[in-house]
Amino acid sequence: MVLTSTGGLSISQIEEKTKKSSTFTCPNTSCGRVFTKPLKALNLQQDTGEPYDACPYCLTEIPVYDEPTIAFDEPETFELEETEPEIEETPQVEEKVETPEAPSGCAHYLGYLSEKPSKDQIPDDCMMCKDIVTCMLKKMKA
Repeated sequence: MVLTSTGGLSISQIEEKTKKSSTFTCPNTSCGRVFTKPLKALNLQQDTGEPYDACPYCLTEIPVYDEPTIAFDEPETFELEETEPEIEETPQVEEKVETPEAPSGCAHYLGYLSEKPSKDQIPDDCMMCKDIVTCMLKKMKA
């Protein structure tokens, strides 16, 4: 949806929300920088072709949340019922051993780019891979 101001300029609702927020913090743990205006980025590897708000330093997607609306109605009163406490059985969780998985059509494994020496050149296959960002950040997220 696009809003049109009196001067004929069109401003998207997302841009209006970002103007209301004063600062943003990058969710990427290795970046974590604070900034006031996110960039509009477009991931050409995805079929959606929809731009997203991104950190101006590392291009990580910045989630834009709708502001919750607070309605001030009459306060509700709740009556507490005496009940017996329920004992929950916690299911045992099996530990998963992560094996490096190869992205579709990739000669390497997911996380290869985060583990390779920074002086080495990035392979051409990796430059065209749709999982390049995930592969580069795999070590940082683990």
